[in-house]
Amino acid sequence: MKPLINTGLPGPKAQAILRRDAGVVSQSMVRDYPLVVDRAQGMNLWDVDGNRYLDFTAGIAVMNLGWNHPDIVQAVTSQVQKLSHGAFLDFCSEVPVQFAEKLVSMLPGDLNRVYFSNSGRKQWRLP
Repeated sequence: MKPLINTGLPGPKAQAILRRDAGVVSQSMVRDYPLVVDRAQGMNLWDVDGNRYLDFTAGIAVMNLGWNHPDIVQAVTSQVQKLSHGAFLDFCSEVPVQFAEKLVSMLPGDLNRVYFSNSGRKQWRLP
């Protein structure tokens, strides 16, 4: 589907939510664009004002199969039925260990450890 923009950006519903967000969420949260996502499918995102976008960020580069890919939905559903949050910083769980082992197997030379973390980016603010 091609993009479909029905309002100025950000739209009125998005602006209202962003103002509420600024009042209650630490503004250390980083957002490059004032997009308030309502839903997503494949490579499309819809905002709360009904505008449709092509998502070239692929879920900030972590979803190269698109939003809600059936194989990914099935894998996530299977995992959360078993363990939805393993508190990996507090307790050990095998899935992150398996993932780290796979990553380490692809690293060159003496690199033999991984560090799981989030990253930061610039912040957008309402005028």
